[in-house]
Amino acid sequence: MEQISTSPPLGVNASPLPPASLPREEQLFQDCAELRRAGFHTSGVYTLHIANLSEPKKVFCDMETDGGGWTVIQLRANGSLSFQRSWREYKQGFGDAAGEHWLGNEAVHLLTSRAPYALRVELRDWEGSQVYAHYGKFQLGSERQLYRLSLQDYSGTAGQQSGLALQGTNFSTRDADNDNCLCKCAQMLSGGWWFDACGLSNLNGIYYPARHNIRKLNGIRWHYFQGPSYSLKGTRMLIQPAGF
Repeated sequence: MEQISTSPPLGVNASPLPPASLPREEQLFQDCAELRRAGFHTSGVYTLHIANLSEPKKVFCDMETDGGGWTVIQLRANGSLSFQRSWREYKQGFGDAAGEHWLGNEAVHLLTSRAPYALRVELRDWEGSQVYAHYGKFQLGSERQLYRLSLQDYSGTAGQQSGLALQGTNFSTRDADNDNCLCKCAQMLSGGWWFDACGLSNLNGIYYPARHNIRKLNGIRWHYFQGPSYSLKGTRMLIQPAGF
C-alpha cells in the first residue's frame, strides 16, 4: 500500500538553499519537477515562479512519492483550515503550503496549460486504509472557462471507476454556481469543487472528526472508496508533468 504523507516533515518551512553550481538566472523554477531535476531531493516548502502569475507562490514539493517532483495542490489532514471559501479565494489559493491548503485554481491552470500534466489523488479513511487515484492527463481551463476540469487515463486503488468527472466539469463555489444541477451543489455540499450534478466526490467538504464522519453528505467524500456519505480523514492532490 502506497503511503500518504498528510503532514510535511518537521522544520521544513523555508526554501532550501539552491545548489551553488546553478547560475542565479536559472534558479527560478515553475514547478517541483524542475526543482527535482535541478538536484533538490528533499520534500518541503519551496518558492515557485509560475509564468504569468502575478507573484511567486510557496508550494509543498513531494520529492519522494512515485519518483518525486510532485507539486501539492491540496491537503486536508486535521480540519485546522476551513475550506468554505469564495470563488476569489479558490482562484488565488488559501492556507499554508506547510499545512492544510488549496494552491489556487489560477496557478494550477497556468501550469497545466503550458505542458501535459498528471494528477494524483491520495485518500485516507479513519480505519487506516490508504488509496490513490492517478490520472495520466490533467488540465484546468482558464477562469473564463470556469476552471473546467479535463482528465484522462484513470488508474489506481481508489475504486474501479474515477471519482472525478472526467471531462468538461466546471468549478463551483458558494458564490459561483456553475454545476449541472438545478440545486446549488456548492451551497448544499459545501466547499469549492467540480460538482457536475453534485457528483461522486468533494474533497473540499467539511472536515468531520472521527466517530462524527458517518452519514455526512457535505463532508470530504469519494464515492468509490467509502461510499457517498463517509467523510474521509485525509486527502492530498498532487500534479507532475506527464512522463516525468
